[in-house]
Amino acid sequence: MVALPLEVLHLTGSPFELALIISSQTISMVILLLIGGALTDRLSRRLVMLISDTVCGVSVSFMAVLIAVREARLWELLVLSIIFGAVNAFFRPASTAIVRDIVPSELLVSASSLSSLSQSLAQLLLGPLFGGIVVAASGTAWAFALDGASFAVSAACLAAMRNISELKGATSSRLLAGVAEGLRFCYSQRWLACSITMIAVINLVCFVPFFILGTLLVKNIFHAGPIALGALYAGSGVGGVIASLVAARRGSPLRRVATIWTAWAVSGICAASVGLSPWLWMSVMLAGMMWGLGTYGNILWFPLIQKETPPELLGRVSSVDWLFSFALSPLGALAAGAAVEGIGVRLTLIAGGVITAAAGWILFIPGVMDPDKQGMKDPPEMAAGVAPER
Repeated sequence: MVALPLEVLHLTGSPFELALIISSQTISMVILLLIGGALTDRLSRRLVMLISDTVCGVSVSFMAVLIAVREARLWELLVLSIIFGAVNAFFRPASTAIVRDIVPSELLVSASSLSSLSQSLAQLLLGPLFGGIVVAASGTAWAFALDGASFAVSAACLAAMRNISELKGATSSRLLAGVAEGLRFCYSQRWLACSITMIAVINLVCFVPFFILGTLLVKNIFHAGPIALGALYAGSGVGGVIASLVAARRGSPLRRVATIWTAWAVSGICAASVGLSPWLWMSVMLAGMMWGLGTYGNILWFPLIQKETPPELLGRVSSVDWLFSFALSPLGALAAGAAVEGIGVRLTLIAGGVITAAAGWILFIPGVMDPDKQGMKDPPEMAAGVAPER
C-alpha cells in the first residue's frame, strides 16, 4: 500500500500512471472473480489460498530484487499489480468460504470479528505506519522484500492447517455452467440479490470515494498537512477496531439483515456529517464512527452469507458478492473527482452520505428480511450465535 505508489512516483512522477497502476489491480480482480469463485467450489479452498500466497510472494520478492539492482521499470510494476489483482480473484472467495469449513456455525460472527480486527490493524493502522518507516529508513526494495516474507508466513500457516472438512467438487461439470449456477442462486434469493446490488451503490457513492474526498477535505478545506490526514485515516482504523471488539462481544443479533442495513445507513449519516463538520477534530471522530458502523455491518454480513448459502455454492456466491463490491470502485473514484470539480468536496461527501443513508429503505422491499424471519424461529441460543450447553 505504501511502497508500490512511492516506487511508481519515483520512476515517473506521473499521477496518471500511478492511477493506472493502482486501478489495474482492481480491474484484473473484477475480470476473474467469478472464475475464481467457481474454482474455489471445485478445488480445495486451502490449496487455492496456498497457491495464491505462493504466486504473490514470488512476484513481490522478484520485484524487490529488480528494485535493489535498479532494474525495475514501470511496465514491470504494472504486471505486478495485475498479478496481485488476479490472485485476489481466487484468494478472496476461498478465504470467505473456508471459514465455514474450519469454524463452527455458532462462532462465525466471532471469527468475522477477529478477521476484521486483524484487517483494521494491518491495513489502516500498523501496516501503513510500518511501511512508511521501512521505506524512509531503507527504501522500497526492503519494503517489497518484507512483503514477500509476509506471504511466506501466510503460506506456512495454511500448510500447517489440518483436519479441514472441505466440500470439494462443484455440481456442474463445466466451469462456466458452475459460474451460471452461482449467479442463478444469488438472483433467486431476494435478500441476497437486493443487498449485493445496494452494496455496489453505496460503495460507489460513499465508501470508495471517502479516502479521496478525505484527502481533499484535509488539504483544501481545513488547510492541514500530512499529520492531520494521518489522523483522519487513523480515526477510521480505530473505528474499525472498536466495531470488531463490539461485534465479538455481542455475537449475532436476532435480526441480522435489519441490523446490518441499519448500521450501514447510519454510517451514511456520519459520512454526510463529515461534509458538514466545521472542525477537523470533529471530522476525525465522525470518520471513525462512519468506518466503525460500516465495519460492524461487514462483520455481520459475511457470517450471514456463510450461514444462508449451501456449502457447495459458497465460493461462487462469495465471488459474486466481492465482484459487486469492487466492480464499480474505479468508477466511484472517477465520479468523486468529477463531482468535486462541479459541487465541491463538502457537497460531494454530503450527497454520498445521504444516498447511503437512504439505502436503508431496502429493508422495506419484500423478501429482503427473510433471513431475519427464519432466525426468529431458531432456538434462542443458536439465533444469538451462542453455543448451546452440553
